[in-house]
Amino acid sequence: MKNILIKFSAAVLAFLGVSMTGVTPVSHPVKAANKRVKVISKRYVTVWSNYRSGHHKVTHVKKGTSRFVYQTAKDSMGNLWYRIGKNKWVLAKYFTKVEQKRAAVKASRAAVKKVKKTTKTKKATKAVSAVTLAASWSAPMGSKARAKAVVALAKAQVGKSYVKGSKGPDAFDNASLVAYVYKQAAGVNTGSTAKAQATKGIAVSASKKSGFTEGDLLFWGSKSNPYNVAIYVGNGQYVMASGDQQGVVQTSLSTYFWPSRARRVL
Repeated sequence: MKNILIKFSAAVLAFLGVSMTGVTPVSHPVKAANKRVKVISKRYVTVWSNYRSGHHKVTHVKKGTSRFVYQTAKDSMGNLWYRIGKNKWVLAKYFTKVEQKRAAVKASRAAVKKVKKTTKTKKATKAVSAVTLAASWSAPMGSKARAKAVVALAKAQVGKSYVKGSKGPDAFDNASLVAYVYKQAAGVNTGSTAKAQATKGIAVSASKKSGFTEGDLLFWGSKSNPYNVAIYVGNGQYVMASGDQQGVVQTSLSTYFWPSRARRVL
């Protein structure tokens, strides 16, 4: 009779969710394995048969190993447990959520990609606007529309790389930058070398007092063999493919690096 009463009491307690040891399990079932966790501490973590009292060791999980979580639960002490398989429970404190970290990294990469794409789009829009200004390619020399188109497109190339022999549009040397800008923005063929470009248009004074006009070509070096060429963009500044370290830059005229010659091709 005593044994029957004990069994009946155990059944009632089980129905109420209370074990014979007084531990009240709190379970939070998960419909499916929706996250993956990884061991981050200890050489290995013990796997138990359940998270309640009276559990026994089943196996262990080595450090660095990841597992899917099928269910979570808390014991009477408030410790969180993960069920990683049938009758296989581990303490959550020894694990980290792999999927959350991956999601964070993915979101970070997406943000960087978005910024790069936006920057690239802005540059492309700027370049397109410059070419749009060149609707009057047939305009006579001195046309402000052609000069503004050249200036705008030249400025849009600032920041691109310097590569000797490259003809653009992603990288230039000093002569190819001039050739690309004048062809695209004003329909003018300047030639592919600084020497050829020095023969185009008409000569203008390179005196520090005379001043230059937007779109003028500036040269450094001898008359027969200039070693550098740039595009004057107004306000005492010019755009030039400066070299491997700086790439295409917009910079101010300096008395220490004043051009030796200038040509007006627009």
